[in-house]
Amino acid sequence: MQEQLKFPSNAAGQTCSIANAVYRYGPYLRQGIPAEPINNDSAIAFTNTGTMTAPTTEGKGWAYDSKTGKFYMNSAANDPNGKAYSAH
Repeated sequence: MQEQLKFPSNAAGQTCSIANAVYRYGPYLRQGIPAEPINNDSAIAFTNTGTMTAPTTEGKGWAYDSKTGKFYMNSAANDPNGKAYSAH
């Protein structure tokens, strides 16, 4: 999936370095996956459960659920207001 975000892709999800009539979708993140601000990690943990997976204290980077299409921060840390970063 990271390739489909960074490069043009076709309807089958195949990627190419140059956009054309076949590879006409994306790229969506031209500079790659941004690092999350707590651990400075751009890794993505993938799931397809449809429910947000609880991050662990070792969680880093991002989490993505292909069933819901949601990205969230894969961290058990809280923001200055006490809200979990993964809940933003």
